[in-house]
Amino acid sequence: TSDTERARIDTSGNLLVNTTTAGNKLYVAGGASTPTSAVTFSATAMTVNCYLSNVFTTTFTANVTTAPTLSNPSDGQTINWFITQDATGSRTMTWPTSFKWPGGTAGVLSTAANSVDLLIAVYRSSTGFWYATLQKGFA
Repeated sequence: TSDTERARIDTSGNLLVNTTTAGNKLYVAGGASTPTSAVTFSATAMTVNCYLSNVFTTTFTANVTTAPTLSNPSDGQTINWFITQDATGSRTMTWPTSFKWPGGTAGVLSTAANSVDLLIAVYRSSTGFWYATLQKGFA
């Protein structure tokens, strides 16, 4: 930064802040992070509020018989939703019709007790669709 600049981001992504007019710089290091938002489980009325975060968690305690609602998405938003089976396992999911899947085949959750799957979905406002993939069986 110059003596007249207060702050800028350099080509490496560091925030440079002038702390005095002599040009001393403070480098603020670290990565970006997103707080995780818990989604309250409901078999028939689950809502993922995309305004709250990009990272969500839910433990399934029954089959999801009505597709969840994804509210307040932004164009280009990517969500990561960690879905955990409870100690019983074998819980199933009804996906929203706004989800598009590779090859047109919807993801199927892992069935083992306590298994964790990761839904990754990107929203395109021009189409109104979420482009989704499911990574399964994290151990």
